Amino acid sequence: MVAVVLLSLLAATVFGTSVALQSYEAGTTDSRSSLRPSLLIDLAQRPLWLIGLVGDIGGFALQTAALALGSLLIVQPILTLGLVAALMVSARLTKRRLTGWEWRAVGGVVVGLIVFYLAAQPTPHSEGVASAAAWATAAAIVGAILMISLSVGRRRDLTARAVLFGLAAGCAEAVMAVISKAFGDRLGDGVWHTFTSWEPYVLIVWGIVTLIIVQSAYQLDRSTVTLPVITVAEPVIAMTVGLALFRERPQLGVASIVLAVAGLGWTLRSLVVLARDPALSPTVGDGHR
Repeated sequence: MVAVVLLSLLAATVFGTSVALQSYEAGTTDSRSSLRPSLLIDLAQRPLWLIGLVGDIGGFALQTAALALGSLLIVQPILTLGLVAALMVSARLTKRRLTGWEWRAVGGVVVGLIVFYLAAQPTPHSEGVASAAAWATAAAIVGAILMISLSVGRRRDLTARAVLFGLAAGCAEAVMAVISKAFGDRLGDGVWHTFTSWEPYVLIVWGIVTLIIVQSAYQLDRSTVTLPVITVAEPVIAMTVGLALFRERPQLGVASIVLAVAGLGWTLRSLVVLARDPALSPTVGDGHR
C-alpha cells in the first residue's frame, strides 16, 4: 500500500509538470491543426513541449507500476494532485508566488483525499481482467461520450468547445488509466504473455489518440475552462470503470458513504478552484503569443 501511494505521488508530480509545460506551448499553435497529427508535428519542434512529453512517458511508467500493485480507486484520486504540481510549475513560468487562497485550495485537495480514503477504505488491489463483453460495453459508452463531445464541440463557440474538448480529453485519459491497469497486471504473466496479448498494442495506439485530443484541448488556450473538466472527468470515469470492470469495491457503510462522498466532493471542488487559476494560463496577457 505504501509503495502504491509513493508511486502515485511521483506520477502525479511528473504528470503535473508535463501538463504545465505542454499547455504553455500548445496554446500558441495554429488552431487549424486541432485534432490533426500535424499538431503533434508542430509541437515536437518545441523544446519545452518535448520535455513535457518525456514527463508524460515517465508519469505513465510510474502510473502503470502503481496500478500493477494497487487499484484504480487508490491510484486515480492521488493522481489529481498533479494539478498542484502543474500550478506550481505554471507559477514559476510566470514568475509569481502562490497566494493564500491558492494554498488553501491545495489544502482542501489534500484534506478531501484523506477523508475519502479513511472513509471509503477502497480495495487496495484488483485484477485488471474483464470479459470481452464487459470491455466492449465500457468502450462503447465511454467512446460515445468522447465522440459526441468532440463532434459537438467543434461546432460551438470557444468556451463551449473548451468544456467539451476537456470532457473528451478526460475520457481519453481515463481510458488510458484503465488500459494501463490491464497492461500492468499483464506484465506479471511474463514478457511473452504480455506481448502476445492485446493490451500493449491498444495502449500504444490509444496513447497517440489521447495525446492528440489532450493537446487539442490545451491548444484552445482556455486552461481555466479545460483543466477543471479534465481534472474531474478523468478520475470519476476511471474509478467508475474500475468499479464496473474490475470489481473494485470501497468498504462502505451508511456513515462511510456520506464521509467518502463529502471528501471526494471537497477534493473535486478544490481542484476546480485551482484549475481555474489564471496562473495555469500563462499565455494570456504575458506576451507569450
